[in-house]
Amino acid sequence: MKIKVYIQPNSKKSGYAGLHDGLPKIKITAPPVDGAANAEIIKIFSKLLNVSKSDITISSGLASRLKILDINTDKNYDEIISLIEKF
Repeated sequence: MKIKVYIQPNSKKSGYAGLHDGLPKIKITAPPVDGAANAEIIKIFSKLLNVSKSDITISSGLASRLKILDINTDKNYDEIISLIEKF
């Protein structure tokens, strides 16, 4: 399952922050330095979707706020979006 998200690094608190250009916006506390933000995104989605970290890869946007996550899960798109909105 591929999902596009918009990331806002360096936030005071991690969580769902509504939509940005129609995409889920995720605020994270990690800075966008040395892959820290990417690692936090993988950690967050791993816990959120109850999958291992190795089941999640960032297929596009490693150095961008717009990321495409490739997630190995049995959940469909709507289920994933619902979980993101509750985060």
